[in-house]
Amino acid sequence: MNQHWVDAGKLGTDLNSGDPWDVDYSAHPLLDPRFVQRPTRIGRFFRQMYERIANDDQAYLAEIDRMLNPSSPGDGATRDPIEFVRYLTEAETYVRDLVTLLPRASQDHVRPDAKISACNDLRTLMSFLFSPENPRIRYEAQRKLYLSKLLLDIDYSRHVQLSPKHKSYFERQLREGLWEHALDTNAIEVGFHIDNDGETIRYNLQPKPGQERWEFKSIFLEKTVAGRKIPLDVLYYNCRYKRTVVPISYELVDGSHRVIERKRWDATGDHSSGSVLSKMIRKGLHDPDEISDMLGAMFIVHDEDGINELLTLLDSVFGNPVSWQDVTDTLMDEADSRNLDRHSGRGYKVYKGNLGILHPSATPGGLPYRFHVEVQIYALEGFLRTVHGAHTASHLALKLRQFLHGLAPIVFPRSIYGEDWLRLP
Repeated sequence: MNQHWVDAGKLGTDLNSGDPWDVDYSAHPLLDPRFVQRPTRIGRFFRQMYERIANDDQAYLAEIDRMLNPSSPGDGATRDPIEFVRYLTEAETYVRDLVTLLPRASQDHVRPDAKISACNDLRTLMSFLFSPENPRIRYEAQRKLYLSKLLLDIDYSRHVQLSPKHKSYFERQLREGLWEHALDTNAIEVGFHIDNDGETIRYNLQPKPGQERWEFKSIFLEKTVAGRKIPLDVLYYNCRYKRTVVPISYELVDGSHRVIERKRWDATGDHSSGSVLSKMIRKGLHDPDEISDMLGAMFIVHDEDGINELLTLLDSVFGNPVSWQDVTDTLMDEADSRNLDRHSGRGYKVYKGNLGILHPSATPGGLPYRFHVEVQIYALEGFLRTVHGAHTASHLALKLRQFLHGLAPIVFPRSIYGEDWLRLP
């Protein structure tokens, strides 16, 4: 995550989504501070589980084994119970990183208790849930256990496991069906500023003093589709897997916006589940398979005619229009903004949708199956809105709203940390 989010002075928000502190825990009941006190069957199962493992090491190891391994292992690898420590450690890292994103004045109020931070033993954490410890200790132990469970769910999601393979297939199809028709590449620098109406972005190919600048590496291609030659400048393209540790980040450097690879989560290995976990909590998703943008692709072209041409070219590569699902097109119909994330700012212009890609069967004679890539296509002016700090459609402000209004109230509830530990703008 971008450390500068917490210093943003203007969110440009038109939120009408009610009180962000009025949290619905129905999708994630174990993040509810009152979970243990409520007379629920799942709560009773938790207590029974703790009583079963509290003084029995064999039962304790068997319980972790049931979480990590299927009852009939088959041909898959068997995981040792010690591996569950990794999920507890990652859960702690996740919370610690969230704390660092908060305004500095708020960080000390919600920093996890050292006793919980240092504990990576499931049985000990469960003991805090059913002990007379203070509510904060109890909640932080409960939160750590539940976040580790969600991280395990993410690892065990078939959708997540196959996404790198699907990304590779998608990019190969683009390479063979689109990029092989590239004729030239050019470096293009655009200067831009916001108009007096506070919404329109004015831009030119020769940056002027005082303007923000953006550099593109444009790909000019030409492909014949249905007897018609289609020339197109693709100013920018990127495909990303949501679990990648090093995502694309937009930074303002010496007055220029540049695409910079920046590590988002303090993870070890070649991936992190932090952004997936955040979306599950924010969106009230209990199953990582419900995340539609696990794979995402972004294209930038000059104008709306370019969007139409690009859609025609994508159709020639991947299939007919019924391959698209959940399409939102705020360029053609502003009312489509109702389909956007509730934290999106006014004036956000994009064509986006989930493009279904048919993948060959992995077994001889088997049927092909379909996976989806969330595709976002911007005209240049619409994209520049998202990177101009003063625009209501700013991507930076969107991410800040998602964090402060959508995630922080759930993970750091007022009933535990106090009424005034964070004042939301």
